[in-house]
Amino acid sequence: MRKRVYIALVIVLVALVSVMVWQGLREREPVYQGKSLRVWLREYALGENTGTSKMAEDAVRHIGTNAIPTLLEMLVAKDSKLKDLWDRHIPKLQFLPSWVRYPHWHNYDARTVNIEAHLGFKILGADAKQAVPALMKFYERNISPSSQRAAGRSLTAIGPAARIAIPVFVQGAASSNESVRRNAVEALFEIHAEPRLVVPAFVKCLSDTNFSVRMLAVMGLAGFGTNAQAAVPALVSMLRAPEELLRINATNALKCIDPEAAVKAGMK
Repeated sequence: MRKRVYIALVIVLVALVSVMVWQGLREREPVYQGKSLRVWLREYALGENTGTSKMAEDAVRHIGTNAIPTLLEMLVAKDSKLKDLWDRHIPKLQFLPSWVRYPHWHNYDARTVNIEAHLGFKILGADAKQAVPALMKFYERNISPSSQRAAGRSLTAIGPAARIAIPVFVQGAASSNESVRRNAVEALFEIHAEPRLVVPAFVKCLSDTNFSVRMLAVMGLAGFGTNAQAAVPALVSMLRAPEELLRINATNALKCIDPEAAVKAGMK
């Protein structure tokens, strides 16, 4: 018991020092109307489709490109070893008050921070185009599945300037890692450009083991219309897929890409 208490006190001490350092770093964040960028992003995330959300969105737009350094920092956030130690030891110590065992930052994990960074880039849109090289770098680093997905979604939110990332996403779509493939295909679907590069990647994804990857690939091919002619044989094969939703979307894709081939396949 004494050893556990000692460990707990050490963790609490380190946590307090970390919070002080973290607070010092946060003071360098852009501030608007007395609130830091992170606070505005949290309010935006929690107040979706409300007046609070609109105020937060306006605040981020007002901060503008000055938000980019902080957003990039948030994008690569990952949970610390301290948080892991805290989760494993502190909540078990019933003699500590609940506010010590479960501090306000306890549930503010890296995944949440990554998502809020993406929301910031979504609000800035094309105004954040200068961040494209850094976002590509962070996407390729793949610090965590949530970080990579947030980087990919941030790129797609920026718009046409992010098209230079398409080769990176095409490479990701062929990864042996399922989450990497899913993130890459989602990004390719959202960007919806360069069919010469993307159609072959989508065709390969039609045989993926992940349902979401296959579905996004089918819908992405449909969006390319006649530019996806090379996908017709693979889509005809998809008409025999065990999942009804895939069969329906493959049917719609064929009608968009090659109506004649759709008729030959027996569609009305």
